[in-house]
Amino acid sequence: MSWTKHITDIKSVGSRVTCNPPPTDTDDDWLIYSENFSTFIGDCIERGFVDEGNYADSQFRSLRSGVNNLIVTDRKEFFDKFMLATHVCKTLNVLDKQHRITVFQAILYEKEYGKP
Repeated sequence: MSWTKHITDIKSVGSRVTCNPPPTDTDDDWLIYSENFSTFIGDCIERGFVDEGNYADSQFRSLRSGVNNLIVTDRKEFFDKFMLATHVCKTLNVLDKQHRITVFQAILYEKEYGKP
């Protein structure tokens, strides 16, 4: 697949990775770091992925095809923080989705407890 040449790093993430036992009724999430962000996004759309838009002040873009969900970023710091949050949730086996969101918000966006 020549379109994968635009992937600098890719990791399986999401509740299928962080939870034990892993849920089977959720999306298959992939975190992708691409230094050729725009080209990679275009390639994904050509292959049938639906662009669900920019998030978090454009730190990442979400694309979906069936159960496959791509979280694409061109920011290495975002990629690394996302993987740290994934590691924390996996290590602590955070099963509650709202608790996982809290961990990710704290690590990715440095949100303080009790602050919007």
